[in-house]
Amino acid sequence: MHLRAYILRKVLSRFFVFMVVLTVAFVMPRLMPGGAFAYLIENPNISPEFREALIRQFGLDKPIVEQYVLFLREFFMEGNLGVSFYYRKPVMDVIMKALPWTLLLTTSSILLSALIGILVGILMASKRGGVLDRTLFNASMFFSSMPAFWLALLLLTFFGYQLGLFPLYGAYTYGRIYASTLEYVADVAHHLFLPFVTLTVLITSAYLVLSRNLAINVLSEDFIMAVRAKGLPERLVLFRHALRTILAPLLSLVSIDLGYSIGGALIIETVFSLPGVGKLMYDAILMQDYPMILGVVIITSAVTLLLVTLAEAVAAVIDPRVRLT
Repeated sequence: MHLRAYILRKVLSRFFVFMVVLTVAFVMPRLMPGGAFAYLIENPNISPEFREALIRQFGLDKPIVEQYVLFLREFFMEGNLGVSFYYRKPVMDVIMKALPWTLLLTTSSILLSALIGILVGILMASKRGGVLDRTLFNASMFFSSMPAFWLALLLLTFFGYQLGLFPLYGAYTYGRIYASTLEYVADVAHHLFLPFVTLTVLITSAYLVLSRNLAINVLSEDFIMAVRAKGLPERLVLFRHALRTILAPLLSLVSIDLGYSIGGALIIETVFSLPGVGKLMYDAILMQDYPMILGVVIITSAVTLLLVTLAEAVAAVIDPRVRLT
């Protein structure tokens, strides 16, 4: 299949998935006992004027089908996801302010994890059964079995509280006036270091084990024996021929991780009190802020599907065999 046709098919498929997610996220809360706006109706802290304004804005006095059509029109034509009960601001504005923090943390950690895991995994495969292979494999199993919140708390307690090397919360020093952009970047990097290490350690294990097992199978194939027989250096055998063969399934894992990690960052962002989408979702659930929950689900799904599609396009460019699936 031609590359352009392959990408177009993927885009249409992902848009269909997005519409299903959007529809389910919109309809399901309205079918629950008490409805999605029970908090709005029953909360005495919300003024009658604000309550009436929200009811008119969301069209709650209209049939659910009409509400859905109005919601789609507002979202696709105006980019409007409603007003947050808790923040009293447009949902889209609040999410767009938090999303860069989540993308910065998750994409950087996943890309570094993939790079380290793939390269080290191939080296482990070439040393199969040796001390390096057994040690790293057992270490990856150890970290894979460790809950994310537990590792995050361990790092935070030891390096943040006991040693005082890193801040205990936040993505930057609140109230600080920065003399330059470089100083701001350094402060952000200082705050995000422990969350970044936590995610990177946890994610690297999966890439390491998968690339090792894939490389073990590839290294026993005839074409690898042929290039070795030609006297090609081992590093070229591993990182030119073996790596190219196993790259497609590994890129698929990267695309899946990019999607999962945006929602999966909820635990890490909550432990480190980062102002990302995960922390936003956690607070919205606690506060029963339904418009915010709906907005986070929609935007997270959209970004996830976009990243997955981009990763699939890259995989199709690198390995044309992917277009056959």
